[in-house]
Amino acid sequence: MTMTFFCCFFFLLLFASAAAAAAPLPALALLSLKSSLVDPLSSLRDWTYASAASAGGGDDPRPWCSWNGVTCHPATGDVTGLDLSRRNLSGSLPPSSSSSPRPRPPQPQLQLLPRPPPLPPPPPPSLLSSTNSFTGPLPRALLAQLSPSLEYLNLGGSFFDGSIPPEIGSLSKLRFLHLAGNLLTGQLPPQLGSLLPLDHLELGYNSYAGGIPAELGNLRNLRYLDISSASLSGPLPPALGGLPRLESLLLFKNRLAGPIPARLSRLQALRVLDLSDNRLSGPIPAALAGLANLTLLSLMSNALSGPIPGPLGDLPNLEALNLWNNSLTGPLPQRLGSNRRLARLDASTNLLSGPIPPRLCAGNRLVRLILFSNRLGSEIPRGLATCSSLWRVRLESNNLTGPIPVGFGSLPNLTYLDLSSNSLSGAIPRDLCGAASLAYFNVSGNPLRRALPRAIWTAPRLQVFAAGYCGLTGEVPSFASGCSDFYRIDLEGNDLSGTIPSDVVRCDKLVSLKLDRNRLTGEIPREIAMLPSITEVDLSWNNLSGPIPPEFDNCSTLESLDVSFNRLTGPVPSTISSVMQFEGNVGLCGEAVDKPCGGGRGDDDHFSARRTAGGVIMLAGATAVAVAGMVVLAVGMRWSREGGEANAKGGAVGPGQWQMMAFQRLNFTAEDVAAACADRGSARVVGAGSTGTVYRAQMPNGEVIAVKELRLPHNKGKRGKENSNDSSKREAITVAAAAAEVEVLGSVRHRNIVRLLGWCRNNETVLLLYEYMPNGSLEKLLHGGATIDDDKESDKRAGKRGGGGGGVMAVDWETRYKIAVGVAQGMSYLHHDCTPLVVHRDLKPSNILLDAEMEARVADFGLAKFMDGAVALSVSGISGSYSYIAPEYACTLKVDERSDIYSYGVVLMEIVSGRRSVEPEYGEGNSIVEWIRQKLVSGTDDRAIWDVLDATIANCKEVRKEMMLVLRVAMLCTCKSPEQRPSMRDVLTMLQEAKPERKPCGKNVSVAN
Repeated sequence: MTMTFFCCFFFLLLFASAAAAAAPLPALALLSLKSSLVDPLSSLRDWTYASAASAGGGDDPRPWCSWNGVTCHPATGDVTGLDLSRRNLSGSLPPSSSSSPRPRPPQPQLQLLPRPPPLPPPPPPSLLSSTNSFTGPLPRALLAQLSPSLEYLNLGGSFFDGSIPPEIGSLSKLRFLHLAGNLLTGQLPPQLGSLLPLDHLELGYNSYAGGIPAELGNLRNLRYLDISSASLSGPLPPALGGLPRLESLLLFKNRLAGPIPARLSRLQALRVLDLSDNRLSGPIPAALAGLANLTLLSLMSNALSGPIPGPLGDLPNLEALNLWNNSLTGPLPQRLGSNRRLARLDASTNLLSGPIPPRLCAGNRLVRLILFSNRLGSEIPRGLATCSSLWRVRLESNNLTGPIPVGFGSLPNLTYLDLSSNSLSGAIPRDLCGAASLAYFNVSGNPLRRALPRAIWTAPRLQVFAAGYCGLTGEVPSFASGCSDFYRIDLEGNDLSGTIPSDVVRCDKLVSLKLDRNRLTGEIPREIAMLPSITEVDLSWNNLSGPIPPEFDNCSTLESLDVSFNRLTGPVPSTISSVMQFEGNVGLCGEAVDKPCGGGRGDDDHFSARRTAGGVIMLAGATAVAVAGMVVLAVGMRWSREGGEANAKGGAVGPGQWQMMAFQRLNFTAEDVAAACADRGSARVVGAGSTGTVYRAQMPNGEVIAVKELRLPHNKGKRGKENSNDSSKREAITVAAAAAEVEVLGSVRHRNIVRLLGWCRNNETVLLLYEYMPNGSLEKLLHGGATIDDDKESDKRAGKRGGGGGGVMAVDWETRYKIAVGVAQGMSYLHHDCTPLVVHRDLKPSNILLDAEMEARVADFGLAKFMDGAVALSVSGISGSYSYIAPEYACTLKVDERSDIYSYGVVLMEIVSGRRSVEPEYGEGNSIVEWIRQKLVSGTDDRAIWDVLDATIANCKEVRKEMMLVLRVAMLCTCKSPEQRPSMRDVLTMLQEAKPERKPCGKNVSVAN
C-alpha cells in the first residue's frame, strides 16, 4: 500500500466533520485507501466515487456507512470500525510518514461559519485487516499516531516483516492484539507489558529472536496468550505465573528450554496449557495437579524425564493429556479417567511401565488412546472393549500379555486398532468380523498361534488387515463373503497352508497382498493379476508350483512382484521382469533368467550361445563402468563449477574395491555403506523400483542414511542378441537416471529437496547416498503402508480416510497443509531460483518424502531435466506416471515447468480428498482431475463438496473452508491450458491464503491425535 493512505487515513477521518457538506472527507479517505490497494476479488467494489458524490442528498446522506467493511456511528456518520480481513487484499505499509506530511484540519472561514466547527470525531476503535497480503514492516508512525482509544487491532495472516515496533506500547486501551501468521522477526518488545487492559494476545507463527519478555507478567487482565510456532528460545519466565485471569497459554513449537516453572500452578483460571514441541527438561511439576480448571495439558515432544505425577490423574476437568515423545518413566497415574471426562490420552514413545489404568473410559468419553512404544505390561483392560466412544487405539510396541479382549468389534466408532509387537496370545475375537467402523487392524508380531476367523473378510469397512508373524495356522479363508474395501492384507511369516483362494478377485480395491513365508501350495491364481489397483504382491518362500500367470504381463499397476523361493515352472513374463524377484525357482525359463524355454541345440549353437553370452557379460561390465563414468562426469561438472568443494575419498577402483564421492563431510566410508547394505540385520528395504532398491542403513557411528542400490541387469548364461539389446536399453535407462539424479541433486540445496550426501561405486554396483526420511513417503502416509519410525507424529494421524474407497489412513489437515506448502516451496525453488531451471517430470506422492518433523522433501530426480530458456523441451517419449502427466505433454512430447505444476495440482487433490489419482470409481480413462471437476460442476448442494473432501478430517466448517481454498488452487494447477496455470510462486501465495490459523475444532483447544 502506498504512502498516500495508511499513515494519514485515520487523520482524514479525524477531521471529516470539519469539512463542508460538499466534501465528505470520510468517503474520500476510504476511496484513497481503495486506490492504494490491490483487490483481486473486488471486495471493495461498492466503494465508488459515484456513491460518495451523492452524500448529503437523497435517501442516504452518508453512503460510505453502507460500504463493505465500514462501520459508522449511527448519529454522526463518523467511521468507527474498518474490517478488511480475509479479502485477499495486498499492498505495503510505509515504515514511517516522513515523506508525507501529516494532514491538518481545514481552517474554518469565519464569514462562512457562523459557529465554531465541531470537535473532530474519535478515530475508529477497531482496525481489522487480517488474512490479506500486506507486505513490508509494521509502520512505527502508524502505531505511534493511532489514538490511545484503539481497543482492537488485528493485522494477522499477512506478510508483514521486520520487528514489532516498541511504539505498540502506546496503545494504552488496547484489549485485543493479533499479529500472528506474518513474517515478523526480531525480539518481542518489552513494551507489550504496558498494554495493561489486554485480554487477548496472539503473536505466533512468526520467527522471532530471543525469548519471552518477563514484562508479559504485568498483563493481569490477559485471558488468552498464544505465541506458538514463533522460534522463541530461552527459559519459560516464571512471571507468567502472575496472570490470575489467564485461561489459555499456548507456547508450542518453539525452542524454549529449561524446567517448567512450578509457579505456573498459580494460574488457577487456566484451562489450556500447551508447551509441546519445545526443549523443556526436568520433571513435570507435581504442583500442576492443582490447576482444577485444566481441560488440556500438552507437554509432548520435549525432553521431560522422571515419573508422571500421580495427582494429575485426579484433575477434575481434564479432557486431553498429551505427553508423547519424552523420556518419562514409571507408571501412568492409575486414576486417570476417574473424572469421567477424559477424551484423549497420548503418552506414546516414552519409557513408561506398569499396567494401563483401568478407568480410562469411566465416563465413556475416551476417543483416542495412544500408548505405543513404551514398556507397559499386564493385560489390556477389559473396560476398553466396552468403551463405545473409542475411535482410535494404538497400543503397539509394548509388553502386553494375555488375550485380545472380546468386545472391540462391537464398538460403533472404532476405526483404528493397532495391537502389534506385544506378547498377546489366543485367537482373534470373532466379533471383529462384524466391526461396524473398523478400517485398520494390526495384530502383527504377537504369538497368537491360532487360525484366522473364517469370516474375517466380512468386516464391512475394514481396509487394512495385518497379522504377520503371529504363528497363524490353518488356511487363508475364502474371500467370497467380503473384502470389497480391503486395501492391504499382510499375512507374512505365519504357518498358513493350503492354496491361495482364487476369489481374491473380489478384493477389487486391493493394493498390497503379502503372503510370503508361509506353507502355501498350489498355483498362483491368475485372478491376482486381474485386480485393478494391485501394486505389490509378495508370495515368496512358500511351496507354490506351476507357472507364473501370463496375465501379469497386462497388469499395468504392478510395481513389485516377489515369487522367489517357490517351485514355479515355465516362462517369466517379459514385460514385468524388471519389477519381479524370482530367485530360487529352478523351473523358470525365459530371457529374464537366461534359460531358453524348450527345444535343444547342437554343438555349434551351444558354442555360439557361449560366445554371445561372453560378449554380453563383457557388455554388462562395460555398461557398469559407463554408469560410474557418467556419474563421475556429472559430479565432475559440478565439482569444477563449485571450485572443487566436494570431497573425494578412496583410491583407484578395481574388482571389489570401492570409491566414494561425498558432497559434504561424512563420518563413514564406502566400505561401511556396502557392509551395512549387505547386513540385513542393520539394513531394511524401504522402497524398490525398476532401477534399484532403497535401504535404510545404519552406519557404525549410529547415523542412519538411505542408500539406493542401482539395479544393473547383468547377463548370465545363454542369451540371444535380441536380449542383449534389451538389457543394454535397460542399463542405458539406469545410466541416464543415475546421471540425472546426481547432476540435479549435486547442484541444488533446499530444505524441501532431498539431500544427496554422495555416491560410492565399484565395478559392479553404484550406491547413491541420501539423508534418511523416517516418515516415509506421502503416498504411504495418505494411502497406506506407511512405515513411520516410532510414529513420533502420532498426534497427526486420524482414522480411516473418508470420501470413498482407495485410501486407508489420513493425517490431520494442518499436517497435510504443511506438506503441501513444503512441496510447493521445493518446486518453486527448482522453477524460479535455479539457473537453469529444473523440471522434475515425475512429481507424485511416492516421490515426496517426509522427515522426522513431517517436512516434505521432493525426491527421485531420475527424469529431471535442466531447461535453459523459455522454450519447452522436446522429449523422445512419455516418462513419468500417467495420471500425473499434463495433457500437453502426452500430446506434444514437449515439457516445461507448467507440466510440473499440473502434477502438483494432482498431488494437491490427493491431499485434499485422501483418494488416489486413479480409482475404479472415476470411470474408464478418468483420473481424479476429471472426477473432482465433474463432482463440483454437477453438484447442487454441499453433498458434492463432502464427497470430494476427505470426510474424516473435514470435521468442522473452518477446516472445510481451508480445504476448499486449497482445492481451488489444485483446480487452477490442473487447467487443461498450460497458459492458465499459475506459477509455483503464485501457488505459494495462494496457499498462504488458506493457512490454518484457527485452533483445532471443538469447544476447547486440543491437539488431534
